[in-house]
Amino acid sequence: MPGPAGATFYIGGSPCAGKSTIADLLARRHDLHAFHCDEGAEPRLALVRRSPSQAIRQLVALPDCDRLSRPPAWQAEQEVNFYREQFPYLLEELRTAPRPGVAEGADLLPELLHRAGIPFARAVWVVPTPRFQLEHYARRPWAHDYVAACPDPPAAFANWMERDALFAGHVAAQAARLGGKLLVVDGSRPVDDVAAEVARHFGLGAGRLSQQPSP
Repeated sequence: MPGPAGATFYIGGSPCAGKSTIADLLARRHDLHAFHCDEGAEPRLALVRRSPSQAIRQLVALPDCDRLSRPPAWQAEQEVNFYREQFPYLLEELRTAPRPGVAEGADLLPELLHRAGIPFARAVWVVPTPRFQLEHYARRPWAHDYVAACPDPPAAFANWMERDALFAGHVAAQAARLGGKLLVVDGSRPVDDVAAEVARHFGLGAGRLSQQPSP
């Protein structure tokens, strides 16, 4: 099964790993279209809501604070299920991208790209260490605003961080099992260095797109 025509490269992983920044850097340096999966999410969610989707119904039915009060393992499991359920709609969006580019998002689970027949030479997964994730989010004012209305904001924040750490572990395990390239970000390397490693994995030349075979 061929990969989507509108996206050439794929950066998956978990939140707080620098996926968006890396995709934007590669897009500027190699004349690619940057596709951020979360930016097209609302029209996609409307389609998913009309389908027999269990995960999206459970997630949407719960207010943010109620969801964050659930066990982190449940939250992480529902997130994975949601990405599985919405992936066909995401693939359609990628196929209609205006030109070849780089897609990024937590939506791009290794198992889903594998099933879609997308060569792993064109994909990479980036996850943060739990410590880096916690320190990075703790410095973001909007992250604290997000849980401020919850009955126990520190507990909600802790559950959120544990959920994302569990999700990162799930992505890492899938990548290892299927042979995908995984990069672990701990803050010790500039994002430019990580982007350069991703570019090398993709076979991108210095400042321009190298010749790639059709998927």
